[in-house]
Amino acid sequence: MNKLFKFFLGLFVISLPLQTRWIFSDQLFDGQIWEYGRLSLYITMIILLLSALFFALSHKKEIYFSKNKFLYFIFAYSIIISILSPIPSVSLYYLGIIYIAILFGYLLRFVSKTWILSLILFSGLIQSIIALQQLFQQKIVANKWLGIAEHLSETLGTSVVEFMDQRFLRVYGLLPHPNILAGFLFLTIFSAIYLWIDIYTEKKEEKWVNFLNTHNVKKVIFILLTLILSTYALLATFSRSAVIALIISLFSVLLINIFKNKWVIVQIILKYIVLFIVIFYSFNLYFPSLWNVRLEITGRLEAQSIEERVDSFSQIDLQDTRSIIFGQGLGMNTYFTYNTNKLSNAYEAQPIHNIFILLFAEIGIIGVFILLSIVKKIIKSAKEADLLSTSVLLGFGIIGLFDHYIWTSYIGWLLVCLAVSLLYKRE
Repeated sequence: MNKLFKFFLGLFVISLPLQTRWIFSDQLFDGQIWEYGRLSLYITMIILLLSALFFALSHKKEIYFSKNKFLYFIFAYSIIISILSPIPSVSLYYLGIIYIAILFGYLLRFVSKTWILSLILFSGLIQSIIALQQLFQQKIVANKWLGIAEHLSETLGTSVVEFMDQRFLRVYGLLPHPNILAGFLFLTIFSAIYLWIDIYTEKKEEKWVNFLNTHNVKKVIFILLTLILSTYALLATFSRSAVIALIISLFSVLLINIFKNKWVIVQIILKYIVLFIVIFYSFNLYFPSLWNVRLEITGRLEAQSIEERVDSFSQIDLQDTRSIIFGQGLGMNTYFTYNTNKLSNAYEAQPIHNIFILLFAEIGIIGVFILLSIVKKIIKSAKEADLLSTSVLLGFGIIGLFDHYIWTSYIGWLLVCLAVSLLYKRE
């Protein structure tokens, strides 16, 4: 049973980017599909629930009912407040996603951290290869079994970079948006760096000859190959938020380890920074000016993207006392935006592009207080977490300043709970 638990959990980690799903209910806005009201059963949910089942059968002693009354209050409050939302089925669905992600984070605490990171690397390597293929082909072919929609650079609605009179496709991998793929690759890159550091710190007292055994050489090659391809794929997403998050997180690790005199970590971070610069330079040689357009915000789409993000910050009615205290409801921000602004097209209703403002809009003051209490307990229980893990969370926090998918999507919640699980030390 324990082997089956680990098998399905490992399969789930590898399958994280898989978007195969059964859409069992659609909410409509004036006859138009409301994407954020689309209720789906993902195939990966079944895999995770199988893992949880075999965990329950093999770890009966670890399963107990908490005596913490605050946890029961949170559970009851979250259900009641979701039932009272404008569309209860949608809010309860999002609440279910949150609890599934929490279950994932809980199960991860019973397996080796290096094992999980290795699986992330393998999954990230697959996504990187797929993404680079999409970059050079400049098209994404639909595949219902993999949950992939068709994306062509000339099709309106596809994420592209415009330069002169040309449109260049931003890569998606198997994920629903380039920014989400970028977040996954950000985690992949940090997982690779973690394993790279782990190899050198474990073997630092061994002779160099013993260190260069076949097993370690293969691991280093695998790590470096994944790092190179994941970095190229990250650049191919043209996600500014993920690249900014990566740079700031790397420098936070670098500076603090310099002060702590942990020179092995400093050397590896510096090596990756040099590698990143070389990859960025080579990428721009092959695709000149595209990143300049993204960074200088001179293109039409870049200016429109910034304008939409800024405009989305006004999607909170500060005069609505009920919304301020209890929130609009999970998944309800676009519902309120559509009705308040009298939009003609459902796709125009986009969530606030900042998870901190968005979560305040959807769960209100009480929800924020509860969330802060949970975060405080997590930090307290993981106070001896390594710096690399905290830097991953810092990176997702930076991404959250510019994107909403961490709060509004199934994969976003899974990535955050995975990052939180890395805070805990375990064998």
